[in-house]
Amino acid sequence: MSIEANSLAVLRMVIGQLRDPDRTSSLDGVAALAREWADQQIPLELVAHSIQLGGRKIFALIREEAGALGLPADEVDAVQGLAWDWATALSAAVYSVQQERAVVGAARRADFLRTLVQGTMPLSALAADAPRYRVDPNHLYRVACTDWDDTAMSSDILAALRTNGATTELPVIDAVIDGQLIALLPRRPDGTTRRPVGIGPATLPHEAHSSYAHACDALAIALEHGELGYVDLASLGPLPLLDSGDRAAAALDAKHLQPLREHGGAGSEILATVKAYLRLDRKVEETARHLHVHRNTIRYRLTRFTDLTGLDLDRTDDLVLAWWLLHRDR
Repeated sequence: MSIEANSLAVLRMVIGQLRDPDRTSSLDGVAALAREWADQQIPLELVAHSIQLGGRKIFALIREEAGALGLPADEVDAVQGLAWDWATALSAAVYSVQQERAVVGAARRADFLRTLVQGTMPLSALAADAPRYRVDPNHLYRVACTDWDDTAMSSDILAALRTNGATTELPVIDAVIDGQLIALLPRRPDGTTRRPVGIGPATLPHEAHSSYAHACDALAIALEHGELGYVDLASLGPLPLLDSGDRAAAALDAKHLQPLREHGGAGSEILATVKAYLRLDRKVEETARHLHVHRNTIRYRLTRFTDLTGLDLDRTDDLVLAWWLLHRDR
């Protein structure tokens, strides 16, 4: 029924244009009509489809009438071309309105989300705007954030967030703000991503700024240490602890790792070996396979690491200190 009603309205415009080709009001008229339909939540893709149907219907009527009147084929073809040209022009006018509405809608959504994650939105404003974006003030949301660029990878992450972060009743609200993709998620997404995405804890919408702050911290740590996927502070294990103790780290680094670095290439090999050894849960065989060397070479380098740094990886305190220093060094 909507397609039929839209088609009839457009038919009247195009017929008026065909009767008087010098008229210039048809494009303005269909643009105004498209804005009315947009206000009524009618998809503008449906409007454009109606215009195409309208153009075809007009030409079918013209050809039928021309056949009855015996008009020359070249004249019929000329009218067909005119009808199609106007159908194309009217469709372009509708798509222009669609783009206009999309830009305005994206700007409003970005302003809403920016104010929400900055913690500057009054509760009264949230209550007023929540229905427009289908935000439930009583639902627990997580804020996600990641770096944005105009690449297929960024688009894939956005699509994954919209698909995996929504519920049946509640959509994901997202926007690109200052080079960062920010999304308000009704649920925590699952799956993996090829780039880290920081995820904050579940909070009510008016506390989204707290979730966003945690998400930003998790993203920064993940970027620094090469972590991928959906990350939160709890899922990063001890990595968040690396952000503290700069002065202590400098003193401990000078004491334990600097002597190893002074051995040049050999010292670098030992450092790389110990990093791999710790990453692979101190399994000699797996470390040897990973580095493509004999297991005895791994054992020798571990011994040299202890000799040069004074850190025995079989002692808990030394193991923790070595892990901490090596990850900060990374």
